[in-house]
Amino acid sequence: MNRCDDDATPTTTGAKTPCDCEGCRGGDLPVNPFVALRVAYGMLLGEDDFRVLMGSPRGKQMLHSAWLHGTGVVWGYEVTRSGVWDVKVSAGLALDGIGRELINEATQCLDVRDLVSSKPKQTEQDCSSWTVEACLVAEFDSCLTAPVPTLADPCDVTRKHDDFSRVVERARLSFRPGCCPRPVRPYHRIRVLLGLADVGTDDPAGQQALAGRRKAAAAAPDERAEVLVHVFRRLAALDAAELRPASESGDCFLTLFPVTEEESAVVLACVEIDVRERDGCPEITDVRIDSAVRTTLLPTATIQELACGLAAGLITDDRGHDDAGGPRVIGERVELSSDGRRLVLPVTAALARGSVPGSVGITSLSADKAGGWVVEDIYDTKYDEGQQAIVVDLADRPVNHLVRVVVRGTGAKPVMGAAPPVPLAGLVGGPPGNEHDGHDAVWTFDHVVAAQDDSDKEAGR
Repeated sequence: MNRCDDDATPTTTGAKTPCDCEGCRGGDLPVNPFVALRVAYGMLLGEDDFRVLMGSPRGKQMLHSAWLHGTGVVWGYEVTRSGVWDVKVSAGLALDGIGRELINEATQCLDVRDLVSSKPKQTEQDCSSWTVEACLVAEFDSCLTAPVPTLADPCDVTRKHDDFSRVVERARLSFRPGCCPRPVRPYHRIRVLLGLADVGTDDPAGQQALAGRRKAAAAAPDERAEVLVHVFRRLAALDAAELRPASESGDCFLTLFPVTEEESAVVLACVEIDVRERDGCPEITDVRIDSAVRTTLLPTATIQELACGLAAGLITDDRGHDDAGGPRVIGERVELSSDGRRLVLPVTAALARGSVPGSVGITSLSADKAGGWVVEDIYDTKYDEGQQAIVVDLADRPVNHLVRVVVRGTGAKPVMGAAPPVPLAGLVGGPPGNEHDGHDAVWTFDHVVAAQDDSDKEAGR
């Protein structure tokens, strides 16, 4: 690693030259967040007492940063290409996985030639070009400096008469071969609730979050925010209860932090290097840098503004101009009977019974390219107060397996709510409807029985 010659700036930490092995001892920064110094008149204070005095506030700050902020870049650390062989990293500040601030005070350059010094083994055929992947990371480093005279320890046979009086904290930049590791994202239930993570095949926690998401979506518009925050609190409590500190060797030696020292580095960028062999020597043809793999920590003020921007979708006018509170069809709970002759459409609020007959249209689409939409015959459409649902009885099961249902919330004869008497607002989660005009609820799904019959017919052919 070397300084860039063009725009490097001198360090301001007081370290005039790179530290040697003697001066690089990170253990001289104590961390003991739950032990504080208690002094009394006439007490003789020694080195250990001052280490306790330093380690308590330092440890508490590290705990706070590691668990409540996490790993990421605060500002700077811009990674760009410089010349043919160098990657340039600007000054910056970051937090590592155990809550330490990583300061890089001057622009630095890293030479990528060491990553491509040898040709990789080819398993199938000999190739004259290849690509090398590396992960650029920032790690915590410390340096002892400013030696001062000290009293000689009578037990020290070296009779050392001076020692370092300052510990300088800094960041060490390095390449790690291979792809950058995927960041660990805790609070799985919350991420599923907000649509940031998928539910796995064997994922009880994700299923809990999905049920809470459906509950919030099915709530009335004026109650949705309250239901959502209730579900959020419950799922957050379950996620937090499962969090554990990292362990150094097995579960018997837990640390205080979410990751170990080896896992604490901050990812800055993924670097891909295209190499071509010429006259027996590797030659770099291109260097690509992707900084999107890093995590960036946002200030609290910015997060507050972002939360206000999202809240506009839930806050409504007291006069009901944004949404008149019309009933909605709960699309995820629409059910077609096993024989395909009864369709149940649950709704979020009671309906005016007389507005339901004739309000539902059902069609099905033929899989044959020469075919088209078929209008299905409906025997009866009614509102069932017990199920709080629209029940549609068909003359026969749908002809084709792709079925489309339309419940009218617009036009001359929409489905109307009982209280307030406003038109159907469409599906749950859809746009707001006003007191004069709502939205059609449209739901498309595959009818399993019809699809199976089509398969049987093709097999018979």
